[in-house]
Amino acid sequence: MLKYAKECFVYTAIFCLGYLVACSGGGTVSSSSSVGGTSPTGTIPQMISSDWRPVGLAQSSTNVHSAMAAFLLRADFSARSKASITNPSAVAQSYESDCGTTSPGIHSTFGNSGLLSMIYKYALWSPCFDLEWLTSVGGDENGIPQGYPIVLAGTINTLVMYGTFVSGKRFECVDTTDTSALSDGSFVRAYYDLANNSVILGSGTTQLSPTCSISIPSGDDVVEIHVQWLKS
Repeated sequence: MLKYAKECFVYTAIFCLGYLVACSGGGTVSSSSSVGGTSPTGTIPQMISSDWRPVGLAQSSTNVHSAMAAFLLRADFSARSKASITNPSAVAQSYESDCGTTSPGIHSTFGNSGLLSMIYKYALWSPCFDLEWLTSVGGDENGIPQGYPIVLAGTINTLVMYGTFVSGKRFECVDTTDTSALSDGSFVRAYYDLANNSVILGSGTTQLSPTCSISIPSGDDVVEIHVQWLKS
């Protein structure tokens, strides 16, 4: 119990420090449009949503605040400071979903068809073989939106997928070309597409444009997946 309390205190302290640093010195952020808002003035706050840590705020325009974001997250985190967005959101957001396990791999467990819904609820991180299997994007929603919330309209513009095969070899994929606009109040989550060995994004029952595909070596399988994407 004491250990849990100490961990909570540390996370809270780090979050508060990051919040104060991220929000200090920023310019005015405004939005007057339901489809993205006016272009923000000054620095842009970026919300970080994850399945295994609290939401944090970090600036997306200066090296100092990007470094703070790395401190809040982990050493290999890097913030994309610029994106070609015609009408950027007043609040940029970063999202992340993860799963990892040991043999057998994902295909050995689920087969080669359907979608696996990646975890998107904080503190409910699960092994890959515990992911929910679906036949279609949003197939479990029944009118109740699932995933991470979109705060003020914006454009999903970057999707990153990386992880490990059963053999121990690593893989990665980045899509910075395909984009999808989403409205304020909508939700988005990631899926692993078993048939195409790829990660896709979905909002409701709609598949979004960003996609990351990998090639699995013969006789190998996926055992660990990390997915990150941005809304600007």
